[in-house]
Amino acid sequence: MIECKLMPMAEGANKPTRLSKVRHGLYSNSFHWSVPGFGRKNWVVIVNIDVDHKKHIEEGKTIEEIVTGCVEHLNTPPKSKYGRIRKRKPLYGAFHDAPHRAKLIEKGNKKYVQAFLVTDKRRSRHFWGEGPLAKTKRRKKG
Repeated sequence: MIECKLMPMAEGANKPTRLSKVRHGLYSNSFHWSVPGFGRKNWVVIVNIDVDHKKHIEEGKTIEEIVTGCVEHLNTPPKSKYGRIRKRKPLYGAFHDAPHRAKLIEKGNKKYVQAFLVTDKRRSRHFWGEGPLAKTKRRKKG
């Protein structure tokens, strides 16, 4: 498990400002994903991950392995402040174990990991937009 956090994204802009709302990712509206059950049971979320990638790359890990460890950290539910009475859910929903795609991004003097993660939640208040629904063909009776 690799400790990390999701970077905030502003609505419609690359740089977060004080007046705009900030969320931690956005749903992809593209239907060009080779994800089984896309648009029905699975959706793709684009996130920017703040992680100490230099340390992990020096240890010999690839970007995909770093993101897989980070997803494991994000999927752990936070500790309940009420004891064992209430079961907690992961903060951002349950991501699939392996990322669909991941790459290292360098903008200016910042370096971060951008990942395309697969989730089973169509709507989340932590991400911009909502997952698109795939059109299904109806069977004719008779």
